[in-house]
Amino acid sequence: METKTKPSIDEMLKMMAEELGETPITMESLSKLNEHIVYEHAANKQFAMSGNHIPPKYKLLMSLAISAALGVENCIETYTKVAIRNGISPEEIMETIVLTRFVKGTTVISSSTSAMQLLVDKMKNS
Repeated sequence: METKTKPSIDEMLKMMAEELGETPITMESLSKLNEHIVYEHAANKQFAMSGNHIPPKYKLLMSLAISAALGVENCIETYTKVAIRNGISPEEIMETIVLTRFVKGTTVISSSTSAMQLLVDKMKNS
């Protein structure tokens, strides 16, 4: 029975750099502070991406959209670079960002439903 050895932290960072095109500074910093977090992050990513019902391209665009919705600039940049490296067109990336803007914007309206109802009721009673 073959035993898999865990890659060194340098090997792990190299694998990340191959995917991104550069060493992710966040992971490089984490590797100096707590290597375990880098391994945990990589394992979580592998698990999250492991399903086979959503094509990898869509998973990547979803990751970009979620990062944009959350406003995490570092992740937006990272996912954009990975998307470009994986042949996703600038038009597809921009469409993802525009769609994210729309969905994020509608959450303001949706979450304000009770306030709008109060205003409607106030107008009816005035």
